[in-house]
Amino acid sequence: MREIRLSASSFSRFKAALMARLDPGLGAGSAADRKHERFFDLCAATLLALLEPFSILYGAAVVARASLYRRGTLKTYRPPCATVCVGNITTGGTGKTPAVVLVCRVLQEMGMRVVVLSRGYGRSQSSMQTLAPGDLSCLEPEEASSRFGDEVLTLATRLEDVPIIVTADRATAAKHACDKFAPDVLVMDDGFGHLRLERDLDILMFDAKYPFANRKLLPCGTLREPLWAIARARVAIISRSDQCGSDELAATDEGILRYSPDIDVIHSTHRPAGLRGISDSSSLSLDHLSGKSVLAFCGIARPESFFSTLSALGAKVTGVPFPDHHAYTRQEIKTLLSQGQSGGFDLIVTTDKDAARLAGLSDEEARQLLVLRVELALLGQDDVERLRRALAVAVQARSDVAPS
Repeated sequence: MREIRLSASSFSRFKAALMARLDPGLGAGSAADRKHERFFDLCAATLLALLEPFSILYGAAVVARASLYRRGTLKTYRPPCATVCVGNITTGGTGKTPAVVLVCRVLQEMGMRVVVLSRGYGRSQSSMQTLAPGDLSCLEPEEASSRFGDEVLTLATRLEDVPIIVTADRATAAKHACDKFAPDVLVMDDGFGHLRLERDLDILMFDAKYPFANRKLLPCGTLREPLWAIARARVAIISRSDQCGSDELAATDEGILRYSPDIDVIHSTHRPAGLRGISDSSSLSLDHLSGKSVLAFCGIARPESFFSTLSALGAKVTGVPFPDHHAYTRQEIKTLLSQGQSGGFDLIVTTDKDAARLAGLSDEEARQLLVLRVELALLGQDDVERLRRALAVAVQARSDVAPS
């Protein structure tokens, strides 16, 4: 698989070296690429060494804050319905968005009315927004992106019958959701560290290959909390489990169980679910990728995972990675389309999240782009039953009627 970049500036090369130091899976180049970037790697190592005291201070602040909530000094809000949190202990790249979709669908199969609470990362508006079923079809793409952000729009296209409340204040969002929609369950997206909102179940996502990144706290690493915080969670979902050998996967499981011996460890994979057009949402068979020369671009935390998925479907992939949550400029879009034409590519493919950030496309431009939909699939029936059981216990603890 070849890889091309739109920019080879010194800043982008330094950033790649820095990300490789923080977490080898977060968009870093290959070892061969880094061999020629020793200067930038040295700069990244020096910067992280200088930031070490700030990681210590950050860790102390996290511990102090958790202690204040535990003692009741900082007040919490407990909603009248069950609350489930799907989050990370690291910064992104674990497959959290498809996990939220999976959890919501399982709850709906149990007969539960669900509302999602999301921060709406990447949106330009800060006020609380409500995205009710059917609202998305009434909004222009640019307005939708500004109000909700790419992650929320991805959730909305997968969960068309689920309301989504968007604000950084999850407690306020929970109150509004309960007043307006009377749900049975609130599903909080990316809120593991949002201790003000009490929850009945914490589900933590881990990447199978890089579960703890470099094991250091921000800003010297990607850990949001010390690893012992894993003990707050009752379920751990390991994403991309199929991309690891059995020994490597067992080591990941053991590492998590070391911090929470009673946690349910569930294995999952990112499964391609379909190929659609951006312009008309027309569906194509995944076989359409086989043998095709594909220019693939994305602005997600782990771009190699997307490129590898396309390759596994038989495509000959040339990958163009952008930073996570990248806001595409008109010039970048034009350059990508031009590369697709001049490079003799059969198809140009991106992700659901990136499609939500491609506002202002002309009809002709949109016709040239395809979107690969990816879902989180649990590997075995035992994994499915463990997740259902954990959700049922959480719901039943907050309800007089046992879920069906």
